[in-house]
Amino acid sequence: MLRGTCQMNREIRSKNIRLLIFPALSSLIWMEYQIEELVCHICCPLRKLLLRVVLHLELITKMEWLFMMERGSLVQPEYGGEMFRVFGHDKVWVLDGGLPRWRASGYDVESSASGDAILKASAASEAIEKIYQGQTVSPITFQTKFQPHLVWTLDQVKNNMEDPTYQHIDARSKARFDGTAPEPRKGIRSGHIPGSKCVPYPQMFDSSQTLLPAEELKKRFEQEDVSLDKPIMASCGTGVSACILAMGLHRLGKTDVPVYDGSWTEWATQPDLPIEGDESSS
Repeated sequence: MLRGTCQMNREIRSKNIRLLIFPALSSLIWMEYQIEELVCHICCPLRKLLLRVVLHLELITKMEWLFMMERGSLVQPEYGGEMFRVFGHDKVWVLDGGLPRWRASGYDVESSASGDAILKASAASEAIEKIYQGQTVSPITFQTKFQPHLVWTLDQVKNNMEDPTYQHIDARSKARFDGTAPEPRKGIRSGHIPGSKCVPYPQMFDSSQTLLPAEELKKRFEQEDVSLDKPIMASCGTGVSACILAMGLHRLGKTDVPVYDGSWTEWATQPDLPIEGDESSS
């Protein structure tokens, strides 16, 4: 097996580590799943080392109450919340309206990290350093449980296109869906997956970027000919804003809406897959 070395910048401040931990958590949990389920053929000591690194970082970021705030948009917080659900952490809350609404409501904000957060970040850094040095770290208690029914693959979408059992909704803008506007990523074809319906994710919010009430959400889906009595799966450009549609449907009682992880970016880069829209007819 190839050998290599892993180096860290020991001068990284704890507060910077704290900022990196949450965005990386979904990747850490996925790494744990991959190591545990898919790469068990590698040597046992290395496998144990990798699992201990990943699991300890997950433990540091464990929380029973998760309030996620984003300046001006709920896209990233909802994606983070959905990733926790995918890996079995159901006690997740998204702050409706995000940081702007929190501020508008007159609640306090602060610009510095809490002492508890700094201590946790420091503990994570120390744990990694111990593992690199072959020392023992404390037992791991956080356990993940992957929920595969909430994440769809390209093959599942292909099968559903040929034999529809789920309604497919696309969170991208109408122009991107129709293929009249270019994709923001270079080299990606324009259009949409055959059989899908366009429900742009901004339709889930009111003018204050707060999630609409259930009755209004229901109207938004119905006006796009989406039946709430049938199974639904969601996609978008890269599998992020589709989580907004899943959140809206969650408010309506549909808690098992899968998201196509690769979404349009994966589909459109496969030259043998069909597309519909302006580009496909040119």
